[in-house]
Amino acid sequence: MLFELKEDLCRLLVEESADGICVRTGGRIEYCNSAFLDLMGLKEEEIDAADGETLWAGLELADRKRIEDWSNNKNKLQRPMSLGPFRLLSGSGRSIALYLNEVGGNKERTIILARDVTELSNCHLRLQEQEKILAGMIDEASTPVFIVQDGRIRFANKVVFDLFGYCPEELIGTGIDRYLMEEEKDRIMQLYQERLAGKPIKKRLEMGLKHKNGRRVEVEIEVNLVSYDGIPAEIVVMHDITARKDMEAFQARALARIRAAFGATIRVLNNLVEAKDPYTGGHQKRVADLSRTIATEMELPAERIDGLRLAAEIHDIGKIIVPSEILSKPGVISESEWGLVKNHVKVGYELLKDIEFPWPVAEIIYQHHERMNGSGYPRGLKGEQIIIEARILAVADVVEAMSSHRPYREAHSIEETMAEIEKNKGILYDEKVAEVCLKLFREKDYNFSRR
Repeated sequence: MLFELKEDLCRLLVEESADGICVRTGGRIEYCNSAFLDLMGLKEEEIDAADGETLWAGLELADRKRIEDWSNNKNKLQRPMSLGPFRLLSGSGRSIALYLNEVGGNKERTIILARDVTELSNCHLRLQEQEKILAGMIDEASTPVFIVQDGRIRFANKVVFDLFGYCPEELIGTGIDRYLMEEEKDRIMQLYQERLAGKPIKKRLEMGLKHKNGRRVEVEIEVNLVSYDGIPAEIVVMHDITARKDMEAFQARALARIRAAFGATIRVLNNLVEAKDPYTGGHQKRVADLSRTIATEMELPAERIDGLRLAAEIHDIGKIIVPSEILSKPGVISESEWGLVKNHVKVGYELLKDIEFPWPVAEIIYQHHERMNGSGYPRGLKGEQIIIEARILAVADVVEAMSSHRPYREAHSIEETMAEIEKNKGILYDEKVAEVCLKLFREKDYNFSRR
């Protein structure tokens, strides 16, 4: 009973198999399943009339010779138990892979397994074509590309050789450390080892690589993992950024010269104000330092902090038109005198607006007496209409002015000054700026006298 069950199961598996199965005994076909008939494009009566040799009539001559030699070799010890695969184009137009297996016994029985590999073959051909196209594109690309495996260069396109001055024989197979600049070698090799160990690192890196003549070539590289000859490797796409780096260096030098020139201009303007009114000159320097500190705490970009500091150092430049007797008057000034003092922001703006600073210096000065609720002057701006640099300068200006001695009043204490900022944060003064200022004085011990 069990044997019959197994036999039925085997028959079912063979008959329902998607692979074609044929049994040949001697020169006669003993059995084939329906999948085999379908694959070969034959009818059952055609199989009955055919001998085994006609099955591989569509094989290459060399393959038919191999099968003949295998079949005729009676020495079991010298021939393999199976043979194949052989590629055959069947009568149905399909590409078939044939495998031959010998079955034990004395009947010289051979099992032929046929599998439709048309799609696989087509995919393989498409893959080969794509690889050929890709290889051609990479080799002819204007962007340097190379493959690194186990720390050595295994492939490089033509541009790599042009860029670094080496011929293929000098480059292929050499270690990548050979082309790293000495000052960067340890860092880059450490990153390479971390990547091999599976640690996450940046895919894009900037570095200097060594030309054959010793010259430094600035490059940006992008690294991705690939399989090369079946082994993990890294494909490196490289961009020559030497020209960009040279331009950046030139621009940095030019900017440094511009900064120096602006700095000299600021110092001259500051000295003019200080000569007119010593109180105002010292006031500007202290306001500039507090403005810079607040902006740094607020994490403004470095460029904007630089612009704010310079604007703060000359924010009262317009007072050079105010008579000294008004600036140093010990008593209450008149309404007309106050109007002249208030006009200093517009005068400062007019003096500086045509100077091509890299920052909005003139506008910062123009707005530093504006208030968040619109009660400031000269334009009554409010809220986000006031640029952040002017909002910072406004708070620093009030804090320094209140806490410093003036001819017309004594200095307020820091506690009194901070009470003013606390009371009017979000009303007169930007809330975030005010909170940072309060924190500096109350928690971080900021002090004008220590600056």
